[in-house]
Amino acid sequence: MGKQMSIFHNLYLKNMHESKFILFTFLILISSLFYINESFAINENNKKLILNGSSRLFDNDNNNTLVSGHIFSKITNITNNNYDSVYGQIAAIDNKVYVVWQESVTDNSNEKNYEVYLKKSEDQGNTFSKAINLSNNSGFSEHPQIAVSKNGIFIVWGDNTNSNNTEIMFTKSLDNGTTFGKIKNLSNNSKDSNNQEISVSDQNVYVVWQDIDKTDSSSNKKNLKDKEISSSISFKGSTDKGNTFNDEIEITNNTYDSYPKVNSFKNYVYVVWNSENKSSSKDYTNTGLFFIKSSDYGKNFDNSIRLVNDNFGESQISVVKDELVIVWGGLHSKSINNIYFVQSEDNGVTFKGPSIILQKDTKPNYNNYSDRINNPSNVEIANDDHSYAVWQDIISQENQDIFLGNIKNSTQSIKIINLSNNSGISECPSIAISNNNIYVIWEDFTPGNHEILFTKGALNSNYN
Repeated sequence: MGKQMSIFHNLYLKNMHESKFILFTFLILISSLFYINESFAINENNKKLILNGSSRLFDNDNNNTLVSGHIFSKITNITNNNYDSVYGQIAAIDNKVYVVWQESVTDNSNEKNYEVYLKKSEDQGNTFSKAINLSNNSGFSEHPQIAVSKNGIFIVWGDNTNSNNTEIMFTKSLDNGTTFGKIKNLSNNSKDSNNQEISVSDQNVYVVWQDIDKTDSSSNKKNLKDKEISSSISFKGSTDKGNTFNDEIEITNNTYDSYPKVNSFKNYVYVVWNSENKSSSKDYTNTGLFFIKSSDYGKNFDNSIRLVNDNFGESQISVVKDELVIVWGGLHSKSINNIYFVQSEDNGVTFKGPSIILQKDTKPNYNNYSDRINNPSNVEIANDDHSYAVWQDIISQENQDIFLGNIKNSTQSIKIINLSNNSGISECPSIAISNNNIYVIWEDFTPGNHEILFTKGALNSNYN
C-alpha cells in the first residue's frame, strides 16, 4: 500500500555492505533447520534475540508475548538474511497470510538488482513457506503490491528490466501460490510508471498507478518547480481474474508526487489520490485529497470530488460493503501532526469528516503505549476492515517505531500500541485482518540491515 521512500534506504543503497553493524545482544542456537512440506517454521534456528533498548522480544519461535495488555506474537524476522529487504506488503484471507517485498540479490550495491519475493502461510502466520522469486530478472523490480481473494493471488510491481523506463508488471496465481502465470506489462508506455496499487473483488482485478514523463522524473525533483508537470494517474480493470485487461483509463492529469490508491466491492471501484501541486505549479484547484468512483466495474467513472484541501498526505482506503474509510497522515516531503480520516456509509456518495484519531489524555503504565501522535507517516489500514490503522512515528532523530491504533469509533479516544518498540528505524508498515487476527509487517534496520519483521495479534473488543 504505502510506498514513500524509506528514510535511510537511499543512503543504505550507497553503502549497503560497508556500513553494516551488529546490534544483537545475544544469540542462542537451540535446534537445527527443518522443513515440512517445503515450509519453515517460525522457530527456524530457534534464535531468540533481545534488541538493544527494546521491551519486545525479537524471536523466531511461535510464542506469544503480552504487549500493553494485548496478546501479540513475538516479532519474527520474515526475510532473515544479509541482504536489503524493503517495502513489504501483507494480505490475508481466511487462515492464509501472504507477504511480498523487494530484496537485493547481489553483494555489489552498484548493480542494484532487486527482485520481488513472496512467502505464504496457511496456518494464520505460524509457519511460512520458502521465498518465491516472482520477478526473477536482471533489472530493478520494486514496490510490490498484493491483493487476494478466494479466486487467487494478484501482484503488481514496478520494473525497468526490459526498457529504459519503469513499467507496471502483473502476475497472478490461481492455485494458492504453487505456480504463477506469465508476467504482463500493464503500463507499456514510454513514461515512468510507478506508485502502483491493486485491488480484487470476486473475479475482478483493478490496478492504478502514476505515469510521469521521463523529462519530469529526473533525480533532481527540485527543478520541477520551474517546469511544467506532465503526469497522470492511470487505471486498468479486468473482469476475468486478470486474464485480460480493459483499455487504460486516465483518471486525472497534471498531478505530481501523488500516491493513488484503489479498492473495490462488487460492482464498485474507488480511487483516491493526493495532489501536491501547490508548491510547484500553483494550481490550487488541483491541490488536495481527491476521490472518484465507478459503479460499473471500472468501465466508467463519476466526476472526482475533493475531500480536503489542507492537512493531507498519502492516503489509504478501506471498504466494508457500502462503508468506506479513507485515512491519511504525512508525506516524506511534509509533516502532519495528526492522523485524519473521512467516512462514507453510502458507497462514496457522501462523506463525514475529516475526523482526527483521538488519543488517551494520560499515558498508561506500559512501555508499549504512546501518549501522543507526533509526525505520523506511511499510515496503513486493512483493505477490508477499517477497525485498526498502523503507522510509523518519530521517537527521536535516530529512532522511529511502528504504532497500532483503533479508529472504529471516532468519538472515543484510543490507546496507541508501539508494536516495534526498539532502538532503530522501523518504517513502512502494512496491515491485514482476517478471522479475528491482526497481521502487521514492517521494514526494520535494527538487525543491522533492512529486514521484514512480522507480528500478529487477536482482535480485542475491549481495545478502547
